[in-house]
Amino acid sequence: MECRDLREMADSFLAEELLTETNHEILRHLETCRACRADVAARRAVREGIRRAVQNASSLDPRPEFIAQLRTYLANEARHLPVRRGIKLRGWWALAATVLLAVAIGFAYRGRDLITTTATLARAAVGDHRNCALQFKLAEQPISLEDAAQRYGAAYRVLETVPPNDVVTALGPAHVLERHACVYGGRRFAHIVLEYRGERVSLLVTAAKRGLELALPGETLPHVSSAGRIDDISVVSFRASGQMVFFAGDVAQADLMTLAEAVAEPLYRELAGV
Repeated sequence: MECRDLREMADSFLAEELLTETNHEILRHLETCRACRADVAARRAVREGIRRAVQNASSLDPRPEFIAQLRTYLANEARHLPVRRGIKLRGWWALAATVLLAVAIGFAYRGRDLITTTATLARAAVGDHRNCALQFKLAEQPISLEDAAQRYGAAYRVLETVPPNDVVTALGPAHVLERHACVYGGRRFAHIVLEYRGERVSLLVTAAKRGLELALPGETLPHVSSAGRIDDISVVSFRASGQMVFFAGDVAQADLMTLAEAVAEPLYRELAGV
């Protein structure tokens, strides 16, 4: 097995979706290849970080009013079931259990898809940060956010003014160095480069597949989560409407979280309006 083959199958390997024989081939390759071991370790860290964030997000718990409405609805439906006297209660509980099981399975599958999608986008965001903010190696020249807004959608226009050029955080200021739209690995990003804690840090926004959001109706605040370090770059992220927002930079994870939290709420609010 070659390094290229392993990297194509790495996510399936971590998800335990491969045949036993293929897993053994991968393990043998990892024993002798330091680069692939580091790659797999980084992917595992991203998956674990997102999994913990999803599990610990109290905003994903069913809201009390939803449970109350569901209970009332199911009780009303059960009264109209054509069942004999004495088993109506059991019919109601069976119906309730079935519906709640379906809800739980739906969240589980959406959570798994969210983890996989976010991990892939996080690696692309790190690649853009390295090849655009740190040293320019992109195949296409960046364009202005206004040009991108006219061609690809109003979300790019939001990034012309949000965040402001000078951001105040609990750990000191962050200053915007440039704003543009660029393409890395076939994916288009709105890219804001900031100077923060003596380093260049990227704020990257890219379109994400709709339908994977785990936010519930009425949720008005972003949930900022850490994705750990990918290729020695700290990454944090949050979802905003149909966009995925990443912060990437060679700073401490906690410091990057502080910057993200200072920017997240106004950016989340503005992106939700487009």
